[in-house]
Amino acid sequence: MMAFRRLAALALLVGLVFVGGRPAARALSVLELLDRYAAGKFDEVTGELEGNINFDDLLKQLKREAPAWLDAGGPADRARRELAAATFALEAARADEWLEWKWVKKNPKMCAPPSGSGGPPECYQPPNTLYWKPPPLLIEWACELFRKDETPRPVERWWQLAALAVAQRSEDVAFLVGDPEIGKGWDFGEVGNLQDEIKHLDHVQKRFPEESRFMLAQGIARDPMWQDDATKAYMSLMDHVDIGGEAAMRMGAMLMRGGAQAQIQATAMFDRAEAKTRDPYVIYLARLFRARMFEGDQKLDEAQTAYRGAVAAWPTGQAATVALAASLYREGKRASAYELADAMLDAPDPLFDPWREYVHADDRFWPYLLAKLRAGIVQ
Repeated sequence: MMAFRRLAALALLVGLVFVGGRPAARALSVLELLDRYAAGKFDEVTGELEGNINFDDLLKQLKREAPAWLDAGGPADRARRELAAATFALEAARADEWLEWKWVKKNPKMCAPPSGSGGPPECYQPPNTLYWKPPPLLIEWACELFRKDETPRPVERWWQLAALAVAQRSEDVAFLVGDPEIGKGWDFGEVGNLQDEIKHLDHVQKRFPEESRFMLAQGIARDPMWQDDATKAYMSLMDHVDIGGEAAMRMGAMLMRGGAQAQIQATAMFDRAEAKTRDPYVIYLARLFRARMFEGDQKLDEAQTAYRGAVAAWPTGQAATVALAASLYREGKRASAYELADAMLDAPDPLFDPWREYVHADDRFWPYLLAKLRAGIVQ
């Protein structure tokens, strides 16, 4: 989904080039935006962040001018202003993250002139260089505001959970836990300037060592590349009262990518997930993944039953609904198939599907977390 959106954005930019070039990015006055944001004019300010905005300039202004703005309200208003500035930075990062996030530059090879013997030149491949774009740097700028306090304030927990949601939406694990290509070599994308890595989850967990969502995020970040580490993270959370079900579901989803024995273990994980939670998001995904395993094994009746269960858990989930409707249509039950599809399309938010948002993890909590932060600003 993110790749599609990026392609759409690229197509738009290419179109602009052919009709006269990309317009200059619009600069904003950060101090003016902070004043309005702190006054509770949230939607008005976030509307200003849409379009072709110069986020590099916005970040520079924050670093340069925000310290004086934070002090301008006096000691009594300092904490509220910090929350407002940090949340504004988070909203700015979210507005820009699907347009830019980071750049890994593959540097050209350095070759010595050929030797007199006529042999091939000796070449050296320099390490790749990592450059962060404004969105992750906006998150870290705001995070540092809170880290100046040795003991976290209660509102920081909500902010850090919201920051995790924005970071996971970027689909970049390097920001959270470090270079996923470490040890693979320069040709495979490994970066050489490890001193510039952020590893956001590391310092967040130091401040909130008991927060279950941050523990789970460690496993989610490692799931695609470091499955042994992800397994350890998921298994350590299996009995957690709040997130044990989701840990089991994600463990099952990781296992189902393996062979027959791994898929047997995945089935057990999906069973465990359903037994540990009432969260419809988790139950839907566990049943959807189970159905896909059945379908892959040509167990079509069992797959249809599992798809029905997924639709019962999340009636507007597109992945399960479309699969179930297709199954019914093949059986000649066209009226039932059309009825399912119509109900899905008539839903208030037909585009949200837990499967589509699976990779974005805690981004599903963003509306709730943002509302908590905004309420803290205008209290």
